[in-house]
Amino acid sequence: MVKKYFEDWNKFEKIFLICGLLVSIISAMIFNGTVIDTLYTSLYLITALLMSKGKVESYFVGFVSVFFYGIISYNQNYYGELIITAFLTFPIMIIGIISWLRHQDKEDDTVIISSLSKKEITIALLSQLVLFWIYYFLLKAFNTDLLVISTISVVTSVLASYFEARRSELSLFCYIANDLVIITLWLIPIINGQTELISVLVGPILLLINDIYGSYNWIRLKKQQKEKGIGE
Repeated sequence: MVKKYFEDWNKFEKIFLICGLLVSIISAMIFNGTVIDTLYTSLYLITALLMSKGKVESYFVGFVSVFFYGIISYNQNYYGELIITAFLTFPIMIIGIISWLRHQDKEDDTVIISSLSKKEITIALLSQLVLFWIYYFLLKAFNTDLLVISTISVVTSVLASYFEARRSELSLFCYIANDLVIITLWLIPIINGQTELISVLVGPILLLINDIYGSYNWIRLKKQQKEKGIGE
């Protein structure tokens, strides 16, 4: 059954999954990462890979991975990341899983990728420019570390989650932006001496590689679906 599940995985995806999991585990051992750090990194890598393939299972694994990320963020006083997880990521994921289940390419077992109107994209982007300041002052009230970077992380994460729920390839480009922000977020304390967080940093670096690949894959899937007459 396991072998059958991986039949539609190409060599890059299989190698990236195996190597990514090994890197996550080894980095945690070398840099004294916690079990929670390792679980988050490993599960989020699997989530991202499934998402880049357009598999609805990404949401089920994702629910568990964001739970662990919330714990890690709380321990580091990154309340922005915690708020994203509790009040934004989880609700949007529930909406997303419903949308993905309703729009499936049964032949390839992948989500049907949609084309959003320019109006919807513009409204989504402008809304986050306005909400940036609400996020900022909210996080400031919680004495969030690295306030500006944390706020940008909220904005890019909300956009990525929204576009993912709407089944748009724009989600991957937003995830790439969010990966870069999160890498910065965890790199700063590492530079300041918290080397045990290197095992956490491995996660967003692997995700960045995956999301770059995922953006290419979603564009390819969208083209194939239009050729089959099922694209939106």
